[in-house]
This record gives sequence, C-alpha cells and structure tokens, in this order.
Amino acid sequence: PPPPHNLPAEHFVYQWASECLYHNGTERVRFLDRIAFGRQEFVRFDSDRGEFEAVTTLGEPDARYWNSQKDFLERRRSEVDAFCRSNWASDWPFASSRRVQPKVKIAPSSSDSSSHNTLLICNVARFWPAEIEIKWFRNGKEEDESRVFTTDLIRNGDWTFQMAVMLEAQPERGDVYACQVEHASFPEPITVQWEPQSDSARSKMWTGVLGLVTGLVFFIAGLSLYVKSQ
Repeated sequence: PPPPHNLPAEHFVYQWASECLYHNGTERVRFLDRIAFGRQEFVRFDSDRGEFEAVTTLGEPDARYWNSQKDFLERRRSEVDAFCRSNWASDWPFASSRRVQPKVKIAPSSSDSSSHNTLLICNVARFWPAEIEIKWFRNGKEEDESRVFTTDLIRNGDWTFQMAVMLEAQPERGDVYACQVEHASFPEPITVQWEPQSDSARSKMWTGVLGLVTGLVFFIAGLSLYVKSQ
C-alpha cells in the first residue's frame, strides 16, 4: 500500500528495497524491507520483529499504518519462505559453483629511505568466491604475521571481491619475495615473485632512459632541420 502521508516529491526518490540475510544456508533466514526517501531510510520491516519499525521520526506514521494492516503484515512475514528460501533454492546452486580467478600483482612502495624499508603490496583483485588465503614469503620462508597487514575484503558490486595484503620489508640484494594466493578457482596455490633491484641496476636503468630521451630529442631536431632545408 502507499504511504499514509504525503511526502515532498520534487527531485526526490521514494525507494523500497527487500533483503534476505542467510546464516548457515537456510538454517536461519532474516527478511528485511527497507523504505527510503531522498536516500535516507526512514522505516523498515524486520522479520525478526515481525512488524514495521520507524528508523526516523518521518517513519513513525508509516510504521503505525502498516502494522495496523493485518493482511499486509502477514504477507511480509511470509516472505521469509516465499521470497528468501525460494530464491536460495533457485540461485544458490549457480552461486556456489561459480569461480573467478583473482588477478595478482605485487607493487613495491618505498617508505623512509633512511631505514631502507619497503612496503610490498600484494593486490588481489576480481575473485569469487570470497574465501581466500594470502601469504607472504621471503626466500621460501613465510613472513611473520606481525609484519603483514591485510585490508578489509572489498565488494566490487559485480559478484567479485578484492583485497590487498601488505608486507613491511627490508629487502637485500639476492632476496626473493613471494605472494602466495590460495583460492577455490585455482587447482593449487599460485605464487607471484618480486626481487629488489640494486642501486647500480636502478642507476643503469635511469641512465638508459635518459640517453634514450636525449637521443630522441636530437633526432627530432635534426629531422626538423632537414625538412626545412628541402
């Protein structure tokens, strides 16, 4: 039924969203109706309570009205089975068998140069299901958990997740760091490696880049003079 009182309608959205919350499959199911106006929830139905409740003072008239409609209230209570358990039976076989392999990449981020610390970030993106195990290794030995920091699991909104696991490291020449990812989409854990570059290697790399850029500038200048002389 419509809300029992008039809401200012111009440039606002009146939204009714239903949710199903599952615990241990369908052993315990909770059904929610969330009613919002202007992006703010103001009244909801909670199957655990069995009635509507006001979230803000704006929702008090609605809650009283809908709770007085016994047939409508009983239909909302029945949605635990009619809506939630029914959808679980049809959707869960697909969801439980779906597999999306994560994309794994290591990104070093230098911190205080005086302490020679480097923050190694293992980015694990776009995977399904959510259960995943990520470990850091140095020269084949698992790193201590006190040096490992994990972000919260992030929902991408497209049935995939992402997260990052960071390691505070002091890499030395010859070290091999590895991020190991264990996930249901892989037949066995995968490993991505990272090795620190020496100062001389970095210097040579930037020298090469600078030489390439300088050569390119002279080439373009010479070509321009040649074209103008023709």
